[in-house]
Amino acid sequence: MVNLLGRVPLFEGCTRMDLSRIAALSEERIYHEGQVIVTAGDPGKAFYVITNGKVKVVAGKTPGGRKEAELGRGEFFGELSLLDGDSRTRTVVAQTPLETVRIERSEFRKLLRKEPDLAIRLLEGMARRTRKILDAPSL
Repeated sequence: MVNLLGRVPLFEGCTRMDLSRIAALSEERIYHEGQVIVTAGDPGKAFYVITNGKVKVVAGKTPGGRKEAELGRGEFFGELSLLDGDSRTRTVVAQTPLETVRIERSEFRKLLRKEPDLAIRLLEGMARRTRKILDAPSL
C-alpha cells in the first residue's frame, strides 16, 4: 500500500512513515462494472487509487455522459477532495469490475491535525508540482 501511495503525485513529498500513516486510513472498496463511484456536483468526500480495473470519467451527472478520460491500475481520482471537499467536477463510473483504495477526507484531516509536519510536506509537494506546471513551456 505504501508503494502505491508513494506513486501518487499529491504524496510525492511524503516520507515512508507519512505514507504508512496515510495507508492506515485507507480501505479497500470493490465496485461492479457500470457502478457510479462519484457523481459530478456531489461533495468530495474521498480520494481513490485504482488497484485493479478501469474507470471512465464523464462530463455531467449521468454515467452516459461524454467520456473525457479512462483511468486504470495505479491511477487515481479525487485527490483535491482530500484537501477542499468541494463539489465533484466529473462523474466516475466503473468500466470493469473495479478494486480501489479509498481514503476518507474526514479521517485524512484528522491525521493532518495530529501530524502538522505531514501537512507541510503536502503543501511543499503541491507547490513544487504547481511550479513545474507554471514553468513548463506552452505548446
